[in-house]
Amino acid sequence: MQPTTDQRQYRPDSISWLSAELREEVQFVDDPELKGRIYQWLRDVSELPGGDVLDIVDHHLSTVREKPDDEEGMGEFAMRRVDGDGTDNFPDSCEGCPHYGTRCPVFVDPVERRRRREQLQLEHTDADTSDKRRAYRRYAEEVGCHQITGALSDHVEQYQQLQERGLDLLEESDVTIGFTDEADEGARVEAEATQEGR
Repeated sequence: MQPTTDQRQYRPDSISWLSAELREEVQFVDDPELKGRIYQWLRDVSELPGGDVLDIVDHHLSTVREKPDDEEGMGEFAMRRVDGDGTDNFPDSCEGCPHYGTRCPVFVDPVERRRRREQLQLEHTDADTSDKRRAYRRYAEEVGCHQITGALSDHVEQYQQLQERGLDLLEESDVTIGFTDEADEGARVEAEATQEGR
C-alpha cells in the first residue's frame, strides 16, 4: 500500500516532521545556546525556496533569467538570439549549454514549458519527492537544461544538510530535556500539558 501524502510529509526523516518536533521541543529547552541553534535551524528551513519540486525548479529558473545589473530588478535575459551571436541575451551561468546563444527550450515558449512542468507536478502528485526529482531530471534531459538539473542537485544537498542538522538538534534537545526513549513519552505529554495550561 502506498503511503499517503500526510504520512510521507510527517515521517521522521522529513523536514516538515523535524520542524514540528523542534518547534514543540524548543519551549522546554533551557540552554540558551541550544535554543538559539534550534531557532536558527527553523529560520533556515523557512527560507527554503518553496516546498515542492515545481516551486524549486521555477524559483531557480526565474532567478537564472533575471539580469543582475538591472536597477529596477525587472530586466530579464531574452534567452534567444535577438541579434549578433546571441550570447549577450543569455546569463553566463548558461554557458556550455548546447542552446547557449540560440534559443533556450525552457524559455522559448514559457507558457508551454510552464504547462509541461505543471503537468509533471500533477502526474506525480502522490509520488514521493525522489520520484518527482527523477521526473524533472528526465524533463531536463529532454530539453537539455543543465539549470534544472543543477537546481535539483542543490536542493537535495541543501535538504540533506538541513535534515542532518535537524536530527542532531532533535537528539540534543531530547537529551537536554530528558526525553530519550519511549518510556519518557509520558513525561513529554505531561510537560506539554503543563505548558499549555499556563
